[in-house]
Amino acid sequence: MRVTLEISDFDEMEKLLSFFQTMKLENIKIISSQEAKPNLRKGNKSINPKELFGIWKETPKNIEDIRTKAWNRKT
Repeated sequence: MRVTLEISDFDEMEKLLSFFQTMKLENIKIISSQEAKPNLRKGNKSINPKELFGIWKETPKNIEDIRTKAWNRKT
């Protein structure tokens, strides 16, 4: 089960955490609002995607070749 609490003040958060500690609750996970938001950047709109068409015309690929190569990668 998930319960979401939005707290605007650090002091309020400390009070709430001390309250939970007195109740001896063990399964509490705290997620900061800074962690919840992904870091997004705007893309480069000057790139022409049509230039990418035909990049494999000299060496055609099929999906099985791509999968085989991807699964055999060493990380």
